[in-house]
Amino acid sequence: MSDDWFSSKLAPEGNANDGCCPEEAEALKDFLRYKTTATEAAQTMTRPVLTAGSPKDDLSRLYILLLDALVELPSKHIELLLELLQAIENLPEPDFTAVQQSKRPHEKLWKGLPHFANLCYDVGYRSGSWKMDAEATGAPKRDALRDEHIRRAEIEARLVMAGLAGIPIDWGYEVVVGALQCDEALLDFEVPAAAE
Repeated sequence: MSDDWFSSKLAPEGNANDGCCPEEAEALKDFLRYKTTATEAAQTMTRPVLTAGSPKDDLSRLYILLLDALVELPSKHIELLLELLQAIENLPEPDFTAVQQSKRPHEKLWKGLPHFANLCYDVGYRSGSWKMDAEATGAPKRDALRDEHIRRAEIEARLVMAGLAGIPIDWGYEVVVGALQCDEALLDFEVPAAAE
């Protein structure tokens, strides 16, 4: 895994809406290269959220980095990334009493990784447009879309099995039912995804 992947995730010119901050990327890289423990990486990666002017808004930036890592990096890193997510869930809840009420998270920040599951769904399935993309595309791009779709299903299944991110098991049942009952199912996508 090259440094290029981590560099590609950085926010250009420090604009937090367009990527992660260097501290988050560096902590993830060090952890995946066995230079730090999961707890150390979790503490370092979450620090920018804790010190942000609007923690609830900055949380999605961290989640996107973690989701991209799960989907885009080689599968040999999945177990380590799940370990990191567990370490983040185990962090003590911060005290945001000094932060303006409107900028505080509405619920617990770490336990259950609130909204991570929603992000997985929103990014992964793009409100159903993935089917239109797949139907309009030929090989080899279609093959790449299929591989990504199956990988996302694997990630969701692994999160459920690990009890992380609050992803309910019924999502998996919905995928299986959808693959078997839908007249418009893309069988070459949905059956392998359901198998995960």
